[in-house]
Amino acid sequence: MSQNSNPQTPKNQSKQSSNGGNQPGQSQQHPQQQNRPTSQFSAHDLNRIVLEYLNKKGYHRTEAMLRAESGRTLTPQNKDFLKTNKTAKIPEPSKKPPGNDKNIKPVSNPPGIIGTKRDAEGGIVSRQLETIKVPENYIRAYSLLKNWVDSSLEIYKSELHYIMYPIFIYMFLNLVKKDVFQARRFFDRYSSDFKLYHSGEINRLFSVNSVDHIKENEIASAFNDNKYRVTISKTVFNLLLYFLNENESVGGSLVISIINQYLEPNVVNTVSSKVQLADGIKTLKNRDTIVGIDSTINSKPVKLGPFPRDEDYVKEVETELKIRDEQEKQQLEQAKANAKNDSNNADRINSQTNKMVQHSTTLLNEYKMLNNEIPRETQTGSFASNDKEKHDSSFIDDKDCKNSLAMNRVLLQINEKLESPSHDSLPLPPKTALDIKLEIQKVKESRDAIKLDNLQVSLPTVCMYTFHNTNRGMTSLEFSDDSRLAAAGFQDSYIKLWTLDGSSLLTNRIPLSKRKEIELGDPSTSMLIGHSGTVYSTSFSPDNRFLISGSEDRTVRLWSLDTHTALVSYKGHNHPVWDVKFSPLGHYFATASHDQTARLWSSDHIYPLRIFAGHLSDVDTVSFHPNGCYVFTGSSDKTCRMWDINSGDSVRLFLGHTAPVLSTAVTPDGRWLCSGSEDGIINVWDIGTGKRLKQMRGHGKNAVHSLTFNKEGNVLISGGADNTVRVWDIKKATNEPSLEPEEPFVGYIGDVTASVNQDIKDYGRRRTIIPTNDLVASFYTKRTPVFKVKFTRNNLVLAGGAFRDI
Repeated sequence: MSQNSNPQTPKNQSKQSSNGGNQPGQSQQHPQQQNRPTSQFSAHDLNRIVLEYLNKKGYHRTEAMLRAESGRTLTPQNKDFLKTNKTAKIPEPSKKPPGNDKNIKPVSNPPGIIGTKRDAEGGIVSRQLETIKVPENYIRAYSLLKNWVDSSLEIYKSELHYIMYPIFIYMFLNLVKKDVFQARRFFDRYSSDFKLYHSGEINRLFSVNSVDHIKENEIASAFNDNKYRVTISKTVFNLLLYFLNENESVGGSLVISIINQYLEPNVVNTVSSKVQLADGIKTLKNRDTIVGIDSTINSKPVKLGPFPRDEDYVKEVETELKIRDEQEKQQLEQAKANAKNDSNNADRINSQTNKMVQHSTTLLNEYKMLNNEIPRETQTGSFASNDKEKHDSSFIDDKDCKNSLAMNRVLLQINEKLESPSHDSLPLPPKTALDIKLEIQKVKESRDAIKLDNLQVSLPTVCMYTFHNTNRGMTSLEFSDDSRLAAAGFQDSYIKLWTLDGSSLLTNRIPLSKRKEIELGDPSTSMLIGHSGTVYSTSFSPDNRFLISGSEDRTVRLWSLDTHTALVSYKGHNHPVWDVKFSPLGHYFATASHDQTARLWSSDHIYPLRIFAGHLSDVDTVSFHPNGCYVFTGSSDKTCRMWDINSGDSVRLFLGHTAPVLSTAVTPDGRWLCSGSEDGIINVWDIGTGKRLKQMRGHGKNAVHSLTFNKEGNVLISGGADNTVRVWDIKKATNEPSLEPEEPFVGYIGDVTASVNQDIKDYGRRRTIIPTNDLVASFYTKRTPVFKVKFTRNNLVLAGGAFRDI
């Protein structure tokens, strides 16, 4: 009886049997118990041997079950059991029938035997959980999860891969806190799985090797301090939890703890891309309101119409244009009279006359069409508004031209509906005679521009400038608005100017010392020295008299192109300045910096007028709206924002990129925004609604460095790190009126196959992505990444980059 009720181990029983036969408790033992031979190994030793065997063979689930079962052996509550003397009595059995106590309290194990751990409810906890957070177990648990995800069904695999990224990041950060060596091993082994969509964050986390690095690194600190919101379907989430619970003892519990502590699952019935836009790092206190940020910000009213013009200035320009039109008309009549009188030189005079007649409209009409005062169908030949008999009726009968005129009427109606900002919303300096002269020159160039209304008829012409012997030190490139100058920034802290036509830069206003320096070298180049760090960006003023530059030394400098000297140094940023841009109206300029802010400056103030704060990472690019009242920024946090200059508030948030945004451009009518990212994606956005219209692919997985629009706004040019300049039909696959061909046009749609074949040849199949059907043409360089592309006023494309040696 007493033997059956005693919960002692066989090892302890053997000890009591050999230590004395006078105890009363021993006299009641069963005879068979006394005759049982002593085992060579105790039960505890046998359990240990079996557990070691199971662990060696990899039977981890069986091992866990054995540990749990062996831990259920009850022991007496007497903690001093081994200290009792030989006369100690065996405890009397309980007289209560078994099963009366509903709540059975756990009893203790004798010292000398490793105690079984229990939770608050008395449940047994496996001894393996003591070492669950050993660094090696992180790699083991993640490998288990990864192998399961890779072998899952295709319908679930994409969602499972989506949740793997935050699990990987948080496991890596925990490993850094425990074992730097294992953390580096873990990162190097698995980080390549996420470089396609998270290359920017992966590259920034590469340098994290200590707890101090986690605090200093922006990405690591953001992950460490906040939860990661991830949207996942109910089916997939249940499937994941079932697998982790089933493998709890071999790493599943570790992954569950990561999900519970660091992730904020948003479980839905069906996952959509729109819902996933709100995923990512969210601060805990704002997690309830951050989801609605898209609808609240993008509903604010914006004024996208052109900036109102000064009436006195417009009258002066129109008066000057009328004078020029009269002069051209008189020259044309004089040339015709000379051709009649001089029969010997009639051919030469007729050729000159034909050049004069080719103008489609007068300068005054061109100026009014530029300002949307009259539609473009009024252009009917040279001075046709004054002589209707010279109207060529075949012009109107042409089918393509009729479609173009209809499209122009629709776009004019759309532009008329756009509300313009008030004249007082943006103070500007008074206009001068130089501004009138520049405006007339713009009208002339616009009238002589190449027509790109129909890409099915003619493609834009690209003029590529390649810079040699830069020793990989060239970091930026910019062209002036008059297409005369190019400025490049270098790692050696200087800016270099070139004249694109090879003319001399020497002027009477250049100081004597600077003049001698230019004369000793090439007169078509000049160096601007003043920064103390790498020059990351430059920008010309609209009147081409000034140049601004942003540098690693945290300053922005204003340079005079008349004297080639520095005028002002603007200080305010706390970190390097990545990008600078002059306003299309002049006087103002914007900067983007590593300090996660963009700032608005005026050339006559040394302090910033506005600080645009809201991005969660570096602001990499900045650009202006055509009316000059809004600033667009692209950031490493994979978002674009639109800022109101008047209030300094963010009025639009564009979500949808999967990599840092490196370039932005706005259509000339101010309605659409294009943004290019580090992973080669170009997104087209409707500024009025903040919604994405379409996504364009063609640069593979290479960064898009620069974007530019033609003056009609229907052609987009992009330059990228894949050594190409690409032409896009911006209106294709949108709700805008477009010139769709009645019959397939081979030259228009046949470039996709050639582009894919060339990309496969240059980069291999793994880095090749099938372009979208709005890619019109691709121009390849040999080994020159394209830093900058720019449409001139004549609709000619300028492109440039630094030649890279192998």
